[in-house]
Amino acid sequence: MNPSTPKALFHQAGLFSHLDAGQIAAIERISTLKHFGTGEILFYEGEESRCFHLLVEGEVVVFKSSAAMETIVVHRFRAPSLIAEVASLKRIPYPASAECTRESTVIQIDRDPFLTLLGQNPSLSIALISSLTQKISVLEASLQRHSAPNAMAKVARLILEEPELFERLKGIEIADLLSLTPETLSRTLKKLREHSLITLKKPKGVAINDYENLRAVADNNYPVRDSVL
Repeated sequence: MNPSTPKALFHQAGLFSHLDAGQIAAIERISTLKHFGTGEILFYEGEESRCFHLLVEGEVVVFKSSAAMETIVVHRFRAPSLIAEVASLKRIPYPASAECTRESTVIQIDRDPFLTLLGQNPSLSIALISSLTQKISVLEASLQRHSAPNAMAKVARLILEEPELFERLKGIEIADLLSLTPETLSRTLKKLREHSLITLKKPKGVAINDYENLRAVADNNYPVRDSVL
């Protein structure tokens, strides 16, 4: 890695925060620091995975393309975060593509030498397992949202699971995350507000007023769903 790169970049990520200077130096020797502009692709779906991607600055959206050429947003990752580590661990092609949604800095760690280091450092392996466990939870939540039977259920699930996204992301970004049009998202939020299930905060954000009934909408349960749809 570029010797001018501060070691603090590694320590920003919980995965490496417990490592000593010698261990960090060993990882630095098999790493490359790269900068990406807004809209640049980190990797494409189907590409061979040859490294681990540690996002240390910026934000990356992971997405898939359907058979109908529709873009399905899987998740947005904020620094610090490992991205697509499952593909690298299993030595399989990337199952989705990744695009930087703002200027980003990524440490790319060569896969095979890093796997050797994992074998030599049990605590690092445990930290990686923890990262994978969190990632599985993220993917499960994404699948649940995309499998929701209607736009109302999708939006309600996102509000319940990750309300902070409504403060951080633009409306069009949230719509992309849910595979909805911005117009549909706006209409859905308006209906939830009119039924006093949520309050729309200014300039951005939502507050839950009626958790029980919002959960019923998210689960597509009657009769609450019919009263809102």
